[in-house]
Amino acid sequence: MKKILLSMLAACFAAAALFAETAQVRTHYVQGRNKTVKTKTVELEKVAPDKFRLVIPKSQITDDMSCIDIVPEFAKANKGDEGYWIMPRGTYGKFDKDNGFYSRWRHLMPIFGMKKGDKMFWGHMKTYRFDFTIIVEAKNGKYEIYPRVTFDTVRKYMPIYDDIVVEFNMLSGKDADYNGMAKGYQKYQLESGAVRTIKDRIKDFPQLDYLCESIVVRIQTHGAKPISEKRINFTKENELPVIVHMPFGVSEEFAKAIKDSGVDKVTIVSAGWNYGGYDGRTPQHFPVEETIGGEEGLKRLCKKVQDLGFQFTLHATNTDGYTVSPMWNPDWVGKRADGSLDESGGLWAGGNCFNVCQNCSWHNWVPQELKKMAALGAKGPHYIDVYSATYPNRCADPNHPATPEQMAEYQNKILAMSKQLFGGASSESGYDHVAGNIDYINYIERDLKMLWENKHNKLVSGVYPLWELVYHGIILYNSDRATQNHTRGKCLYKIEKSGDPRWMEGDGIVDPKVSLKIVEFGGRPIFYTYKFADVPRIKRAWDEFVPVRHLQKEMMTRHDEIADNVFVTEFGEGSKIVSNYNKAPYNYKGTQIKPISYILINPDGSIYQPKPF
Repeated sequence: MKKILLSMLAACFAAAALFAETAQVRTHYVQGRNKTVKTKTVELEKVAPDKFRLVIPKSQITDDMSCIDIVPEFAKANKGDEGYWIMPRGTYGKFDKDNGFYSRWRHLMPIFGMKKGDKMFWGHMKTYRFDFTIIVEAKNGKYEIYPRVTFDTVRKYMPIYDDIVVEFNMLSGKDADYNGMAKGYQKYQLESGAVRTIKDRIKDFPQLDYLCESIVVRIQTHGAKPISEKRINFTKENELPVIVHMPFGVSEEFAKAIKDSGVDKVTIVSAGWNYGGYDGRTPQHFPVEETIGGEEGLKRLCKKVQDLGFQFTLHATNTDGYTVSPMWNPDWVGKRADGSLDESGGLWAGGNCFNVCQNCSWHNWVPQELKKMAALGAKGPHYIDVYSATYPNRCADPNHPATPEQMAEYQNKILAMSKQLFGGASSESGYDHVAGNIDYINYIERDLKMLWENKHNKLVSGVYPLWELVYHGIILYNSDRATQNHTRGKCLYKIEKSGDPRWMEGDGIVDPKVSLKIVEFGGRPIFYTYKFADVPRIKRAWDEFVPVRHLQKEMMTRHDEIADNVFVTEFGEGSKIVSNYNKAPYNYKGTQIKPISYILINPDGSIYQPKPF
């Protein structure tokens, strides 16, 4: 009997092994000029009925390893399979190519996935989210999507400091698509306490209620120094002069012109108010730049804007430091492991840019500067540049060391303090390591722009609103660089640097597809301008926004393509938006949707149909 039981147990274990999920771990080694790759198959740990995990202990990561690829068997497909691979922005590709390679190393969210038939998985990088690349590869019609954890950047600053942990979530049936993936990650974010919904936060931050119903107009800029053609560390003696674009007094007239045009709710962001103008002498912001009106002029502008019924907020730059700043000191610059200063590689109005260590800045001057800014009278979402548009930097300085994860914690401390002082906080793009402390972003990414300009990777088929499905109702946004300033038309000049006034000139030619994409993806208009010529364009965008602005507080619950170029976006209170991108009308359940237009179906069944864009 004992032998029979042992035989049965052995058979059970063998059967379990047959159905176990496995992954190939491909380790890349570099020794001098020699590069080798070693592959082994490992069994994934089943941590829940629909979740698997792989852990690679940091003790197993040796100095000769350059990177590790983790390729589950379920992350493979063949040309012709029904489904798609998908990256964090929502860029996706069908299985329709023989060969191709697409890699992305900076990610809005630490997730990726693949759908095949009625099954889907989505991966979640639980550690090293700032050090992994997502790779999609097609070879002779065989597809793979997988994360590659790279150690080169880490070692420039510090030893390997954490285990590699990645989880794989399995979806099936009706949940096996990008909607199910988005809801899975959203659930993780909400239940972990990383984020709170807009409806939940409004009780603590009443300014957020106004923000949901307003559009953002960023005065870009009051003043700025020209950006040098050559990389240079400026000093007080050789820096370029500030060019005044819109002084505070003229800004008062600009805000009034917007109000007089019929726009009722606007959040004005004052960019370039600071010492030296836009990006001029940071990390120091004070005194207020005298050439554009000084502190008294800024306070008066703030009050005038608020008297119009608008919000008024300030633009700040906490990550960029310049040698021309009166605060210049190598001590606060992030350091590499060899002690060298950490340069960002950027060249802006202040000159060659150095990365400011957020650990150092938090403990030395940022809290005091934030209080000083709040004393100017601004109220609303305080804007901190690039916090959500790039990864946190690192620092090996023994006086203020920080991994990127720790640096992100300091960014969140600074944003949280901004919320307490100003009633809100905001930043630039959709990188979600600071999602819990921002109310709005200027844009999510630039994938739509790349797609529409035929500049995207050939494996990319399109963009689904994956980010929006996670964060609509949590963060306010405009979806893409291509959908900003959308009623201004295309920029007349190739130069698109913030300090260049020509960036504000548009051709005025409106693409209705762009207006429709803002509605379909649940976004809202935003303008960077100091041009009075843009006032009627702002009014036009406002008129487009008003009929759907009540949905900014709702969660986006589903998005589907129901016919070629026809999409349905659903919201938590029961509303639906049906978008038609075709040149012919589309009949939706008896209602004709005009070409390149939409209908809004309200929870009570009534239908709103806008005028043509």
